[in-house]
Amino acid sequence: LQNALDSNVLGPKFTWILSSSVRFDSSDQKFSQQLIGMLTVEPAIASTVGAPINTRLLNAACDIWQQYENETFPGLANIDNYALFAFDTTWLLIQALEQLCSTTTNNSSSCTSFVDSSYCFYRRFRNSNSLFNIINNMRFLGVSGSVQFNVNTTDRIGGAYYFARNAQPSSNGVAFVPVLTYTVNNGWQSYAEANVIIWPGNSLITPGSVATLNGVTLRIGVIASAPFTVVGTATNSLEQATPQLTGYVPDLIAQLQTDLGFISDIRLAPSNLTYNQIIQKVANGDYDIIIGDVTITSARRKIVGFSESIFD
Repeated sequence: LQNALDSNVLGPKFTWILSSSVRFDSSDQKFSQQLIGMLTVEPAIASTVGAPINTRLLNAACDIWQQYENETFPGLANIDNYALFAFDTTWLLIQALEQLCSTTTNNSSSCTSFVDSSYCFYRRFRNSNSLFNIINNMRFLGVSGSVQFNVNTTDRIGGAYYFARNAQPSSNGVAFVPVLTYTVNNGWQSYAEANVIIWPGNSLITPGSVATLNGVTLRIGVIASAPFTVVGTATNSLEQATPQLTGYVPDLIAQLQTDLGFISDIRLAPSNLTYNQIIQKVANGDYDIIIGDVTITSARRKIVGFSESIFD
């Protein structure tokens, strides 16, 4: 996010979707207009969308937590969702191992034994297939919601929930507020305490799928190479000779400028530079874009991005 701020690729020109919310400090508030409109999509527990959870198990776990480490207990409402997911995962593993050991009839080895190896990645749980079969047939109501898996998917069956938060103006500058919830059956729905989504630029209008370049100045590098870019000479009003660029590339830039509304700052690449050196200048930030007869190679893809090839 800091790199995005430094590169000026946040709002109002771009909409960012994060996988977790960010705690803004006082130094971030001066960028509030750029931060407004960001979205997060985060895993949620069942109670977030009004589905049941195992409150009895949750309360019992919290009682034990407070009994042994009361100084670390954040309060029931402040327990991180990932802590609840981890609890249910551990609880699932405990129950699965308990069931495995109660049904294992091979007395020659422990139900939790491993095939030994001096190399840790070659160590293998001896009864792994049986354990996976048990897990795939288990179902219980956990502290994060319904827990059930299937051999064909890594996500929980019917128990995967998400919610979206939106960076909006607040009394302290900018804060993330919940705006949408997601369930497998109902898809995306408005949050129960619905907040309208504020898009970048403090707008209520949903942006398009393409980044807007209207009014943005682009430093466009072009390469002298006929017929793509032909360098000629023109005389200005002061009787001074100036380079005049013609060809496919200047015509393409003019058409794109008309369609997208950006401001073009066309810069002719020095003739003593190789194509690799010119492309490196894009990676270094000397140009925003290069348009020309540039060959796409794997080495170049590692440092810059390429558009689809443009041809007549």
